[in-house]
Amino acid sequence: MGSNRTIVWFRRDLRIEDNPALTAAAKEGSVLPVYVWCPKEEGQFYPGRVSRWWLKQSLAHLDQSLKSLGSRLVLIKTHSTAVALVECVKAIQATKVVFNHLYDPVSLVRDHNIKEKLVEQGISVQSYNGDLLYEPWEVNSESGRAFTTFNAFWKKCLHMQMDIVSVVPPWQLIPAEGKIEECSLEELGLENESEKPSNALLGRAWSPGWRNADKALREFVELHLLHYSKKRLKVGGESTSLLSPYLHFGELSARKVFQVTCMKQILWTNEGNSAGEESANLFLRAIGLREYSRYLCFNFPFTHERALLGHLKFFPWNPDPDIFKTWRQGRTGFPLVDAGMRELWATGWIHNRIRVIVSSFAVKMLLLPWKWGMKYFWDTLLDADLESDILGWQYISGGLPDGHELERLDNPEIQGAKFDPEGEYVRQWLPELARMPTEWIHHPWDAPLTVLRAAGVELGQNYPKPIIDIDLARERLTEAIFKMWESEAAAKAAGSEPRDEVVVDNSHTVENLDTQKVVVLGKAPCATISANDQKVPALQDSKNEPPTRKRPKHMIEEGQNQDHSQNHNKDTGLSSIDQDICSTADSSSCKKQCASTSSYSFSVPQQCSSSSNLKWPWQEKIDMEQSSSKDGAM
Repeated sequence: MGSNRTIVWFRRDLRIEDNPALTAAAKEGSVLPVYVWCPKEEGQFYPGRVSRWWLKQSLAHLDQSLKSLGSRLVLIKTHSTAVALVECVKAIQATKVVFNHLYDPVSLVRDHNIKEKLVEQGISVQSYNGDLLYEPWEVNSESGRAFTTFNAFWKKCLHMQMDIVSVVPPWQLIPAEGKIEECSLEELGLENESEKPSNALLGRAWSPGWRNADKALREFVELHLLHYSKKRLKVGGESTSLLSPYLHFGELSARKVFQVTCMKQILWTNEGNSAGEESANLFLRAIGLREYSRYLCFNFPFTHERALLGHLKFFPWNPDPDIFKTWRQGRTGFPLVDAGMRELWATGWIHNRIRVIVSSFAVKMLLLPWKWGMKYFWDTLLDADLESDILGWQYISGGLPDGHELERLDNPEIQGAKFDPEGEYVRQWLPELARMPTEWIHHPWDAPLTVLRAAGVELGQNYPKPIIDIDLARERLTEAIFKMWESEAAAKAAGSEPRDEVVVDNSHTVENLDTQKVVVLGKAPCATISANDQKVPALQDSKNEPPTRKRPKHMIEEGQNQDHSQNHNKDTGLSSIDQDICSTADSSSCKKQCASTSSYSFSVPQQCSSSSNLKWPWQEKIDMEQSSSKDGAM
């Protein structure tokens, strides 16, 4: 045991087990575990109500665990994380600050700037990989270039050597004493009084905290993983792992999930259990997609603002707030889409397949900007994860080389018959269609009038007519694609095409062409740098930078899913948007979720600008392959 005094800066690594930063600090001397809440720095990605609820419960759970080890979690609310950390250093005369890496665009910029400020004041800083199987800068092609397709990336990962031993958790912590201006969990402001009634419903279905995460993992692996390949596409019931919130908040390490699954896979392979082996492979692939989302965000940190494929900047999206509101409220007239959006609003959770369906409907059927959908998911999902949202929405909108083809348009009626064949999911979340026969449940507009009357359905009254005809939507999508190509060609001919385009699709002429060679730079050698430290991109002039509980069955109070057709019919003009300007994250402070869905509110995302002087080395136009599409990126 050393004599150092170390500040352990917790973020999305809210666990004791397999926490490299905490373990390293405990070995060197006394520690001060700190969580800094800085709403100002969250900016447009301020967490939504349900995400903040989970964070609050997880912090309380972590504090109890730290107390059992002889320490406690210091909570600080501030306007500047860097200033708060410097004050902590002074208060306990700390010799070092340690933390685990984050990879989303906002955190990459913030962490780099904070590390620089601490180093400038002579404070030793060290960071660790507590979130991924491999660091993004460790996985490159044979020529040292970043992968831009998932299959190539994951194949390389599976052939890389990995330490199979998790970090041993500390059995005791020596607290570092000092006078620090801290606050209570309630004073952080993660939950206000108006949100508590709705949040209480979340506690009936979910149990945040790293120990509960461990229980959820064990239960899934022992009881559900075997049948994962068969059940994962069923949109109702307990068909997924339900581990995503635990992974997002770092209550569970991806390394542990990967290793436990691999052990099961080896066992089933030795037993000749092909079904179990297939399930394990599919679940490991899902872990790989999470890895890939971080990999993309690190190598292409602009992906929360614009598509990876450059030509999509010319796509003529339809930024219509009224249509966007109709989609959010689940009033499109397509039952499977509406059921998914209402479940999302009621519970903060929807199945992977439903996420794909509702997002595809938004960008392909309604031509809504993918960034609007991404931001809404961020505001409403319990497991809201920026990197995964970026990957999912870019994949669906055709923004990735191996994403959906731009011209692909999925029919919600066909998808309903495939993924909800009996209509159980639709009936659960659309009570107005509860008596519709299975034959017509996914396309009630085709049902005979006698069937509609017997089911108590009046299209246009208690359930809306389809917002758009499928054939018309396909025509509009085709027209939009032609306009995109024409605009791109005109921009090239005029020589006005922006120089910051990153990727173009030339898959017809070039095969297997990687991106430019990865260049990751560290700071000049100093005491803060080690092989564990997070790499950062080169610094250049910012002027050149372009802008264990089961799934909730029914967590909504009586009246939540009541009919809103009257409200919808009244809200057809732009004037109604004046009352619909705040995001879920903000509106939840003044509106109760258990009210009717007429209280939905959300702000249309504005074009975000780059806020950092970090410049990744992909500023010139480069080519890359476009492979065949794959399903289930989300």
